[in-house]
Amino acid sequence: MNAGPFGSALIAGALLLIGCAGAARAQSVPVVHDTQAWLLLLGQIPLGDAWVVHAEAQPRWNDDISQKDQLLLRGALGRRLTPRVTVWGGYGYIPRWSGDITFHEQRFWEQVTATLPKAGKWAPSIRLRQEQRFLEQWGDTSHRFRALGRLVRPIGRSPWSVAVWDEWFVTLDETAGGPRQGYDQNRFFLTALRKLSPAVTVEAGYLWQHVPGTAIRAARHGHSVFGWITYAPPLK
Repeated sequence: MNAGPFGSALIAGALLLIGCAGAARAQSVPVVHDTQAWLLLLGQIPLGDAWVVHAEAQPRWNDDISQKDQLLLRGALGRRLTPRVTVWGGYGYIPRWSGDITFHEQRFWEQVTATLPKAGKWAPSIRLRQEQRFLEQWGDTSHRFRALGRLVRPIGRSPWSVAVWDEWFVTLDETAGGPRQGYDQNRFFLTALRKLSPAVTVEAGYLWQHVPGTAIRAARHGHSVFGWITYAPPLK
């Protein structure tokens, strides 16, 4: 499969993000490590042979899994362009807790997902997402680009597979009172998954998250137990 403009965008985004990450590492800032837990509940319901409804709830706990961190609620509508490529448009509401204060973030997002031809026993896929983020405390809208690559490989003849995936985030503009322009964060996942039925898949493993520091905030490394349950009946 020729990825075309999507592949070119992924390569360009990756090069930009690697450069930003190098600059972030060059800074001498304190580092904080935190143990977290993330749970993802995902449903993707086909509407006919081309349209898909996406519904997602993702609670997270931080501070050594002692307190709630945030809850991501997302909905979207997807259109399958080819058997391998789907485009999406959606909305997300994300309450975040910091002590007694609750922040209410809203996002509109657009994305393309593509399943690539197999490389040996590995099944690769990519996801490119553009987000428009709103928070009352920010002076304007923050625009962020995300690029995710994923590889899945079966474990022998067992019903289990192993997955390795990595996602880069870059903020495209400077937002008053909000995110800085440039490298935002990186997430690396190592998981095992099993398909329980044609519609239900479970996945669990380890997630490492790096968030760079600023002049007033320490760099953060999140070490998370990650669980994922998907309900996705096959498209007709």
